[in-house]
Amino acid sequence: YAKALYAISKESGSLSNIQAQLLSLSEALNDQGIRDFINNPDITLSQKKTTINKVLESVKLASEVKSFVNLLIDRKRVTLLPEIATVFGDIVDNDNGVTRGSVISAKPLTDEALASLENKITQVLKKKIVLTAKEDPSMIAGVVAKVGGWTFDDSLETHLKNLNEELLNH
Repeated sequence: YAKALYAISKESGSLSNIQAQLLSLSEALNDQGIRDFINNPDITLSQKKTTINKVLESVKLASEVKSFVNLLIDRKRVTLLPEIATVFGDIVDNDNGVTRGSVISAKPLTDEALASLENKITQVLKKKIVLTAKEDPSMIAGVVAKVGGWTFDDSLETHLKNLNEELLNH
């Protein structure tokens, strides 16, 4: 499903718009009330489609997204939308040469620090890197970045562990 929507989106030149709309719809599907409505066997497919289309009309989605959601409803696959959106995003990233990763720090990173870290890892891996920052108050200081199979550990804990090993070996 994601590949088909990607091909249509790329052809129409609206990749980023459709990707953003898919993410918004995916977040909406995380709402338990909406999931209950979609999974309710007492509500006919026609009623579900009518109700969902009314909602889609009110939020001004691209015609490709509306058609895609209707296809998923018809095939009883609309609950797969979050996974489809994730795969769609992965395809877009791959096409753009982007690799995503995460960075964990004791305190929030500034935008400048995050951009600097992305640039450094981009230089090392020779790929465009986009990091998602997370906080871990249990860290003393430093950062740990994970991208693909790579881990870049510049945490104080690791530095102290390495220092301890050096001292014990000498």
